[in-house]
Amino acid sequence: MSGPIRTEGKESLLEITIDRPKANAFDAATSKALGLVLQDYQNDPGLRCAIITGAGDKFFSGGYDLKFAAREGRAADDADYGPGGFAGITEMWNLTKPVIAALNGMTIGGGWEIAMASDIVVAADHVRFWMPEVQRGFIADGGGVLRLPRLLPYNVAMEILLTCRWVDVAEMAAYGVVNAVVSKDQLMNKARELAAPICKAAPLAVQATKATFHGTSHLPVRDAYAKIRRKEIPEHNRMSASEDFLEGARAFAEGRDPVFKGR
Repeated sequence: MSGPIRTEGKESLLEITIDRPKANAFDAATSKALGLVLQDYQNDPGLRCAIITGAGDKFFSGGYDLKFAAREGRAADDADYGPGGFAGITEMWNLTKPVIAALNGMTIGGGWEIAMASDIVVAADHVRFWMPEVQRGFIADGGGVLRLPRLLPYNVAMEILLTCRWVDVAEMAAYGVVNAVVSKDQLMNKARELAAPICKAAPLAVQATKATFHGTSHLPVRDAYAKIRRKEIPEHNRMSASEDFLEGARAFAEGRDPVFKGR
C-alpha cells in the first residue's frame, strides 16, 4: 500500500511506515488510512504482529497537523478520523493483535500518543519526545492526558504535559516507557527481533493475553479472576476452545516444535 501510510508484509509480520513529509503529521485522512490498515491487520488471520515506524530519521511523527487544524477550524475537532480515532490507533479498542512502535525520530504530540497506544516501544538513541499541546491552545486528548499519567509518576507526567519540555529517550527508558534504545541503523532489526517470537507464538493466546489485560485492568485482581471464570472475555474463550490450546502440550510431549494454526 502506498500514500501517507505504506505497508509491507513479511510472512506473518506487517511493517507499517508513516510517510507524510515533512513531519509525518496526522490529519483526518492520514488517521483514517492508518486505522483502516490496522483494521485489516486485525482481521487477517495470516498476520501475527505489526511494527509502526516513520519515514526518514528526523520524525517518527510530528503529531497533529496544525495546518489541517487551522484550515478546518472547529470542524477539525469533529472530523471523521476513522476506525481507530485520531492517529489511527489511539481509540482502536478491538485491536487485540500486538503492535510494536519503532521510533525513528522526534516523537511529538500525537506521535507520542501512537507509541503509548502500542504494546512494545523501541527507539533510536537520538529520539526526543514532546507534548506541546497546551502551548498551541488545546490538550493532548488523543491519549496523552489519559495515558501518560498512567505510565509515569503523576507529577512527572504533569510536568511534561503542562510545561511542554522536551524529553530525551534515556529518561523514558529509565521509566520503562521505552523497551529498548538502539542506534538508528539497528532500529528495525531490534523491532523485528522482538516481533519474531510473537510471530512464532500461538496467535489466539497472544490476542487473549492482550484482551484479558485490557478487559480486567480496571478491576481488583479477585474480580478480574471472576470475570475470566465467568467466561466474559471472548478472546480468552476462543483460545480455550481452539485446536491450538492443546498443541503446545502435545508438541512438548512428542519432542517437536508446536504448529499453531490460529484456530
